Amino acid sequence: MQVGKRNIERIGIIIDQDTKTVTQRLERINEAIKTVFPKSSAFRKVDTFIDVLIDEHISIPIGCHLLNIGGKGNLETVLKTIHNQDATQADCLESWRNCIEQKDKSIKDSDFDKFWVQIYMRYDQCTKKEQKQAGRKCNTEASMQKDIWDFEHDCLSDLRAFLGNFQ
Repeated sequence: MQVGKRNIERIGIIIDQDTKTVTQRLERINEAIKTVFPKSSAFRKVDTFIDVLIDEHISIPIGCHLLNIGGKGNLETVLKTIHNQDATQADCLESWRNCIEQKDKSIKDSDFDKFWVQIYMRYDQCTKKEQKQAGRKCNTEASMQKDIWDFEHDCLSDLRAFLGNFQ
């Protein structure tokens, strides 16, 4: 295991809550941890740490956080919430969604939010010149370098507090 060799002091697990309950997500995280670290304790709540025994001499704290807005959602739900620039084209997707629903089709909220974020990054926030190299200039990584997200948004306070435990 690389923990001892790389001087890793803590591990953080951040996953989407999606439409699952906190209990369901904790069960999934605990199953994965038990598979890798059979002698570890289990998470009872999010945004906390448990000590995991790596070997008989080394233990390490592992924490977990669920990305959500109001108890459901994923990273894209969070990004959609914290956008801080014009989203005209992305917001027009709601009309498209209504149209397909009128035709007895549907799109899951999680897929819709992913699509919304992609349109926001590529068409609302990239210049025509950048769009010619959209794979490089309008992707998630490039968008994180732009001032198009409000990282001080209240919905990120739990995540900031969780990440603050790593300092």
